[in-house]
Amino acid sequence: MVKGALNNFRVIDLSSYIAGPFCARLFGDYGADVVKVEHPGSGDMARSFGPFFKDDPHPEKSLLFLYLNYNKRGITLDLDNSSGRKLFKELIKSADALIEDFAPGYLEERGLGYDSLAAVNPELVMTSITPFGQTGPYKNYPGSHIVYEALGGVMYTSGASDRAPLAHGHPQSLYIGGVSASQSTSAALFARNQIGSGQHVDVSLTEVVAAHHTGPTTRYAYTGEIERRAPHNEAGSPKGGAHFEGVIPVKDGFVGATFQRGAGRRGTLADYLRLVGRPDLIKPEYEEPLPGPVTDEQDQLLLSVLKNWGKYEYFTTAASESWVAAVVQNSEDLANNPHLHERGFYTEMQHPVVGKIQIPGEIFRLPESSFKLRYPTPLLGQHNSEVYGGDLGYSREDLIRLRQLGAV
Repeated sequence: MVKGALNNFRVIDLSSYIAGPFCARLFGDYGADVVKVEHPGSGDMARSFGPFFKDDPHPEKSLLFLYLNYNKRGITLDLDNSSGRKLFKELIKSADALIEDFAPGYLEERGLGYDSLAAVNPELVMTSITPFGQTGPYKNYPGSHIVYEALGGVMYTSGASDRAPLAHGHPQSLYIGGVSASQSTSAALFARNQIGSGQHVDVSLTEVVAAHHTGPTTRYAYTGEIERRAPHNEAGSPKGGAHFEGVIPVKDGFVGATFQRGAGRRGTLADYLRLVGRPDLIKPEYEEPLPGPVTDEQDQLLLSVLKNWGKYEYFTTAASESWVAAVVQNSEDLANNPHLHERGFYTEMQHPVVGKIQIPGEIFRLPESSFKLRYPTPLLGQHNSEVYGGDLGYSREDLIRLRQLGAV
């Protein structure tokens, strides 16, 4: 059996919602032993977030939680309980990394800050994911996806210039934050070979967003120009006429259409009309390079032609001829996309409550140590006996006592 690239690592996931759990799951996807720690009774806050499987608001049926927490073992532990804190330090002894997303100072107040944990395990890498980082004047401020987009600069350049800045519908900042945290944690684990110890990794979700939005800040640094939102048109595109070279309607949805043919090459209007099967509409001047955006007349001509195309018919025709094109996929399109299925992007998980469900799986490929679905998403406290009993050596009677004390 091919071993995962990270099978020698143990990661304690003390985080909740999206960024931290996604970070920890990426380790589990490639072989690490990831132990998810949840508060007894309530568990990760994501368990209360919909959508829910078959619209049943059950803590084991949150599709968000199911996606973010497979390939983990799950335990419960109360850090406000003295016995719980003792157990946590025992878990840390054998851990390589700890992922946490509490407010700065929360763990220190409970005697579980990095210095205290490093005294127990000097090789521990502790990654803290917070809205604004562990230092600075904003460090104690709460945050959310819309805050990170706003303060990270992305929102100011999103949307049309004659309207208010636009927030993205998907909490992309939290997933980017999870990927960035996994990358930085991996780097710190690698660095142990050089420095001989672990370290405290500080991830600010606002800075993660700002770091992925470097164009406007770089431009300002050199020119003093503040990049604005795109001029408004019905397609929401700053290019072309009122519609073309943006998101445009076809008979069964929407496509992204452009005159771009590969990197830096722009086709003519005549080239494009041949592509879409209407050479009869070509005028002599259409053979010349476009001097600028298409005119309103040309714009209406293109729209009248494309409205009869199917979205995938257009995409495969244009892309196969090296034109830049896209399909605006809805959820059903995405779930049934043949390219993603051929690539193995989706996998099936057999969950003890939900049953068999298709989930996105492998997001990058390591042929010699590939992704593997080893554990379905754990039920709340499902692996208490396995971790506390099998890994830490506690007896059944010990576990009963710890439950009575409220520690687990």
